[in-house]
Amino acid sequence: MHTNDLDRAGNRREFLRRAAAIAGAAAAVPATRLWAGAPSDRLGVACVGTGGMGGMHLDWLAQQPDVRVVAVCDVDAGHLKGASARFPDALASGDFREVVGRPDVDVVFVATPDHWHALVGIAAARAGKHLYCEKPLTNSIGEGRALCKAVADAGVVLQTGSMERSNPGASAAKQLVDQGRLGEVHTVRIHLPNLDAHLQEVEHFTTPPPDADPPAGLDYDFWLGHTPVSPYNEKRCHFFWRFHRRYGGGEITDRGAHVIDLAHMILGLDATGPTRVEATGTPPRGGFYDAFITFNFENHYPTGMKMVGDNSAPRGLTLEGTEGKLFVAVHGCGLSAEPPSLLQGVELPRVDPYAVHRRGFLDAVRGGRPVAAGAEAGHRTASACHLINLAMVTGKPFAWDPATELSDSDAVNALLSPSMRSPWRL
Repeated sequence: MHTNDLDRAGNRREFLRRAAAIAGAAAAVPATRLWAGAPSDRLGVACVGTGGMGGMHLDWLAQQPDVRVVAVCDVDAGHLKGASARFPDALASGDFREVVGRPDVDVVFVATPDHWHALVGIAAARAGKHLYCEKPLTNSIGEGRALCKAVADAGVVLQTGSMERSNPGASAAKQLVDQGRLGEVHTVRIHLPNLDAHLQEVEHFTTPPPDADPPAGLDYDFWLGHTPVSPYNEKRCHFFWRFHRRYGGGEITDRGAHVIDLAHMILGLDATGPTRVEATGTPPRGGFYDAFITFNFENHYPTGMKMVGDNSAPRGLTLEGTEGKLFVAVHGCGLSAEPPSLLQGVELPRVDPYAVHRRGFLDAVRGGRPVAAGAEAGHRTASACHLINLAMVTGKPFAWDPATELSDSDAVNALLSPSMRSPWRL
């Protein structure tokens, strides 16, 4: 064995040791925990993260007669004040650890920035709480596997917030593929146009505002969490965090997580991933943002299917088979086909996919039925997104083993889990 082979073997052993440590740290309640309340009882809900998507969850939860919001949590006092005004009887806290262990909490909605999904989710699972967690499920592959293990060990339900799966168009597309209407699907094209105003702002952002003191009411150190200390900047925090890789994965994990997720669902890839990943991307100008907006990628899957992605419009995915093509739009899952006769007899009722997705989660908690986007499905979709980003970061294609979740690239393996700032750890 050559010296570089020994080095590689040593690096692999170190990664496996770290992976085992992550899995061990996620050890959870050993017995399965099912909803024990009567059908007429109201589920106690806590929402961690109450701005943006968290606010949308609260709007919907307020209208549900079979739930009661018993706790709201946010490190931004302004967000928390707004949520507390809507639910004055609920506990209001800036620390999720005060929330997830409460006995009156049955389910936890996680709507934080991506870098907090794993830590909040694992804590909630270990406390025996069912989880609705926004997509992408976590901000790294190692965190995703740890969360999946925590959920499995606790026997709790997790629904990933990939609500496009709950659109009738997604189910219809899957049925068409399963029936063989497209023949053998050999290529999936992922379309992620980057012309939105906020994406163009990020792409051409050369003069960021100066760093400043955090605004009053924002616990910025808590917001940073396990990530390295960085000065506060309004373009580093709320909303725009998703274009800094410490906190999010850019457009690949923002809208890409929806489009790639639909490909996984429609083609039955929820328990696997690509075997080879190749991607190139152009970093945003100016160096302030480091998540990619402009990119091309090509993933190869164990089935022989090829997934190709770029910035072409409209947003969605095209399934190319030996008998025809099917385009699935995002958002909304509208369908178009070549030839058009592929859609003969297909009718798509209008629904609110967010409402259907959330209701499916609550019904699963009460009745034990499967959710549309469980922990493993959410993890595999997020993993595919992270692998594309890792190919762009390392600048080289690589092989990937979906079973061991390891690459033939030491550079990739070294980036599968983040180093966490004390006192935070998985």
